[in-house]
Amino acid sequence: MTPEERFERLEQTLAEVAELQKAMQLDLAESRALGHKTDGRLDRATRLAVREARAQRRRIAEIDERLTQLSTAQLVTEEKLQGLIDSLRRGGNGAGKG
Repeated sequence: MTPEERFERLEQTLAEVAELQKAMQLDLAESRALGHKTDGRLDRATRLAVREARAQRRRIAEIDERLTQLSTAQLVTEEKLQGLIDSLRRGGNGAGKG
Protein backbone atom coordinates (compact mmCIF):
# COMPACT_ATOMS: atom_id res chain seq x y z
CA MET A 1 0.00 0.00 0.00
CA THR A 2 1.40 3.36 -1.01
CA PRO A 3 1.62 6.31 1.36
CA GLU A 4 -1.12 8.08 -0.61
CA GLU A 5 -3.43 5.07 -0.24
CA ARG A 6 -2.68 4.89 3.45
CA PHE A 7 -3.41 8.60 3.78
CA GLU A 8 -6.73 8.22 1.90
CA ARG A 9 -7.66 5.25 4.10
CA LEU A 10 -6.74 7.25 7.20
CA GLU A 11 -8.86 10.19 6.00
CA GLN A 12 -11.78 7.83 5.33
CA THR A 13 -11.44 6.27 8.78
CA LEU A 14 -11.30 9.69 10.41
CA ALA A 15 -14.42 10.75 8.48
CA GLU A 16 -16.24 7.60 9.67
CA VAL A 17 -15.13 8.26 13.24
CA ALA A 18 -16.35 11.88 12.95
CA GLU A 19 -19.77 10.66 11.72
CA LEU A 20 -19.98 8.15 14.56
CA GLN A 21 -19.00 10.83 17.07
CA LYS A 22 -21.68 13.16 15.69
CA ALA A 23 -24.30 10.40 15.98
CA MET A 24 -23.17 9.66 19.54
CA GLN A 25 -23.44 13.34 20.47
CA LEU A 26 -26.99 13.44 19.10
CA ASP A 27 -27.86 10.29 21.04
CA LEU A 28 -26.35 11.79 24.17
CA ALA A 29 -28.35 15.00 23.73
CA GLU A 30 -31.55 12.99 23.25
CA SER A 31 -30.74 10.90 26.31
CA ARG A 32 -30.17 14.01 28.40
CA ALA A 33 -33.44 15.55 27.19
CA LEU A 34 -35.27 12.33 28.00
CA GLY A 35 -33.59 12.25 31.41
CA HIS A 36 -34.73 15.81 32.15
CA LYS A 37 -38.25 14.94 31.03
CA THR A 38 -38.23 11.83 33.23
CA ASP A 39 -36.92 13.85 36.18
CA GLY A 40 -39.78 16.30 35.72
CA ARG A 41 -42.32 13.50 35.65
CA LEU A 42 -40.83 11.90 38.76
CA ASP A 43 -40.86 15.24 40.58
CA ARG A 44 -44.50 15.77 39.64
CA ALA A 45 -45.44 12.22 40.66
CA THR A 46 -43.67 12.69 43.99
CA ARG A 47 -45.48 15.97 44.65
CA LEU A 48 -48.82 14.36 43.80
CA ALA A 49 -48.08 11.34 46.00
CA VAL A 50 -47.16 13.60 48.94
CA ARG A 51 -50.31 15.68 48.40
CA GLU A 52 -52.46 12.54 48.28
CA ALA A 53 -50.81 11.10 51.40
CA ARG A 54 -51.54 14.32 53.29
CA ALA A 55 -55.14 14.33 52.09
CA GLN A 56 -55.51 10.70 53.13
CA ARG A 57 -54.18 11.49 56.60
CA ARG A 58 -56.75 14.31 56.87
CA ARG A 59 -59.54 11.96 55.76
CA ILE A 60 -58.45 9.34 58.29
CA ALA A 61 -58.33 11.96 61.05
CA GLU A 62 -61.84 13.11 60.14
CA ILE A 63 -63.14 9.54 60.14
CA ASP A 64 -61.42 8.90 63.46
CA GLU A 65 -63.06 12.02 64.91
CA ARG A 66 -66.49 10.92 63.64
CA LEU A 67 -65.99 7.44 65.07
CA THR A 68 -65.05 8.97 68.43
CA GLN A 69 -68.21 11.09 68.35
CA LEU A 70 -70.31 8.08 67.42
CA SER A 71 -68.73 6.02 70.18
CA THR A 72 -69.45 8.74 72.72
CA ALA A 73 -73.03 9.07 71.48
CA GLN A 74 -73.43 5.31 71.64
CA LEU A 75 -72.31 5.29 75.29
CA VAL A 76 -74.79 8.06 76.15
CA THR A 77 -77.55 6.18 74.33
CA GLU A 78 -76.72 2.96 76.17
CA GLU A 79 -76.78 4.79 79.52
CA LYS A 80 -80.14 6.35 78.74
CA LEU A 81 -81.52 3.04 77.51
CA GLN A 82 -80.31 1.31 80.66
CA GLY A 83 -81.99 4.06 82.72
CA LEU A 84 -85.23 3.49 80.83
CA ILE A 85 -85.02 -0.28 81.28
CA ASP A 86 -84.34 0.16 85.01
CA SER A 87 -87.26 2.58 85.28
CA LEU A 88 -89.62 0.16 83.55
CA ARG A 89 -88.47 -2.67 85.77
CA ARG A 90 -89.24 -0.59 88.84
CA GLY A 91 -92.67 -0.14 87.36
CA GLY A 92 -93.59 3.24 86.10
CA ASN A 93 -92.38 6.33 84.52
CA GLY A 94 -90.11 7.36 87.33
CA ALA A 95 -92.88 8.45 89.70
CA GLY A 96 -93.41 6.49 92.89
CA LYS A 97 -96.19 3.89 93.04
CA GLY A 98 -99.09 5.15 94.69
